[in-house]
Amino acid sequence: MPAGPRFSDRLGPLLGRAHEAHRAQAAAALAPLGLSPKGLGALTVLAADGPLAQLRLAERQGIDRTTMVAVIDELERLGAVERRRDPRDRRRYALDVTARGRELLERGTATVVATEQAFLEPLAASDRERLKAMLRSLIRPA
Repeated sequence: MPAGPRFSDRLGPLLGRAHEAHRAQAAAALAPLGLSPKGLGALTVLAADGPLAQLRLAERQGIDRTTMVAVIDELERLGAVERRRDPRDRRRYALDVTARGRELLERGTATVVATEQAFLEPLAASDRERLKAMLRSLIRPA
């Protein structure tokens, strides 16, 4: 998408391009850990709210079921999650974070925080916080 005048004043393309650039940097930074941004997101949700069924985790992350399968495969390959019988419904399995997953979550989070700081480096510190506050005000549920 060209960055000419047609796009430089439009919110959608600006947010989209900024998101794509940050996402690419985060993915590159997480790659040595074997993690994707969605994998780190899944670990974050599971550590905070788990164990969760795979479908519920996908809903929480806002990703489709097919993508969720790939994310869970990634995390199982890393030994970061395991499937356990759901104590509330023995017919289902719930995903839970392993000790290895908690270690990857800690390292991945530190990596993403450093990547975010580098991405926002062109902005003054006060503008970085202001930008995040403004974005939060736009995405909070009504």
